[in-house]
Amino acid sequence: MASLEHQLEPGDRAKVKLENTEGNPRTPAYIRGKTGVVVSLHGRIANPTDHRGIYPPLCTLLFDVADVFGGDRQDKLYVDLHEDWLDRVVSG
Repeated sequence: MASLEHQLEPGDRAKVKLENTEGNPRTPAYIRGKTGVVVSLHGRIANPTDHRGIYPPLCTLLFDVADVFGGDRQDKLYVDLHEDWLDRVVSG
């Protein structure tokens, strides 16, 4: 279920921040600095395990494997990321 608190929408291009001192440290290092497309919104999710309360809205982004790891593969990669790790890419 998508939350009204999302700042991104499906189809938006977003770049993953290289660092996020305030955010979830579980963002994979290999995806930092890469640009993908938002494909799903999951709203805000509570995480009682680490006692942080409610995380920022969660999105699924689609990346081209070649853009992430290099090479000429046509494979795709889906990664779930919290919006505080993402900056909207404005085409222009």
